[in-house]
Amino acid sequence: MINRGAAKIKFPNKHYWVMLLVLFGLALFSGISIVWIAFWFFLMLAFGSMAWLLMLSKDLEFSLNIKPVETIRNGYVELELRVLNDSLLPLPHSELYIDGYRDESLFYNPEQKLDKKMEFDDNYPLGSWRMHCKIKCTKRGYHFIGPFRLRLQTLFGTLAVEKNYPGSKEFVVYPRVIAFSGRYHIESVEPHGARRTVFNNPFNQLDYTGSYDLRPFVPGDPYKIINWKVSARQNEIYVKRPDTTSQSKVVVCLEFSQQYYDSTADQDLSLEKVFSLLTHLLVNGFQVGLATYDGKERYLTPARGKRQLYLIRKLFTELQSGCGETLLEKSFYKRGAANDKLLWVMPNLDHSYLKNLANFKKYGKKLSLITTDQQISVEYDSIFSQFYIWQLVLRNNRVSVRQVETSWI
Repeated sequence: MINRGAAKIKFPNKHYWVMLLVLFGLALFSGISIVWIAFWFFLMLAFGSMAWLLMLSKDLEFSLNIKPVETIRNGYVELELRVLNDSLLPLPHSELYIDGYRDESLFYNPEQKLDKKMEFDDNYPLGSWRMHCKIKCTKRGYHFIGPFRLRLQTLFGTLAVEKNYPGSKEFVVYPRVIAFSGRYHIESVEPHGARRTVFNNPFNQLDYTGSYDLRPFVPGDPYKIINWKVSARQNEIYVKRPDTTSQSKVVVCLEFSQQYYDSTADQDLSLEKVFSLLTHLLVNGFQVGLATYDGKERYLTPARGKRQLYLIRKLFTELQSGCGETLLEKSFYKRGAANDKLLWVMPNLDHSYLKNLANFKKYGKKLSLITTDQQISVEYDSIFSQFYIWQLVLRNNRVSVRQVETSWI
């Protein structure tokens, strides 16, 4: 971004002009010549400085470069701020203000700080001032830097010329993509001890006479689904992946209300855990949808593939953190989709919340519940028996799912 800006005159030091009035009064009524000399000297200094600054400001340009313009949370961006002086006049003492830099907690770097006000003094004509910053981005979202304001000051601060550089530059901080450890086999216990699969696993349901596609073999795949003929021709092991278009759909309902999170960083971390799980489901062929609330209704219909993953990442990036209303209060999920399986995600096992959530159970079935809390520290309660409870755990930069036994909660 290169901007020439617009200049205007400021009077930062009012005491200087009061002094001129006092000198004029003394010279007028006392008749002392030296007072007249001092008055005309300071007056010419003020107007000469104003002419210098106005002529200089015409040839001042400002540029801002951000690399990269897309990063992940806790990643880094490099900023280059530059003031170009194309005039033959030297720069006086100058200050650069970042008027659009409102969120100071967005950037964090203990060794390097980006201040709203930066002072510099370059006495060389036809020169430039440059500043490089490598800043750690601690908040996800779409962020802007700008507009900027450059203030040129004369001696004693008598006059100043401010040059405004409108506009701003945008960069995006996405949620981190944390690796998912293991597989996600969600099982529940039916009455009389019969076990069933809540979310269909495409590999358990493989029908060798049905339609399927192929994908490269990954460690942990059962050997019975290897397509030996194709593997021999391609000189690489491929496994059969069935057509999952007839699978039931999974809708993840994410509780994003600020009242259930300790901080904004806790919200961002929970989003990243859920994003890791959703990525795992989409990679394995599930049709995944999303419902949440952050002050307005957010809903993605269940779908598969990379496009759905990009839509989920975009939605997670746009979510606002300050909403106090809950998803239960503003529930807009279409219950008419009878084949959709619900997976409710919340930060902790809040007792009053679970009592209200129990009334939301779909068609009398148990609801699968996932908590993103690292430590579950609540005592057993009968309300827990109404849910299948799972926990997203982050260890060694990997997210995994484990089943929570309600008998020891």
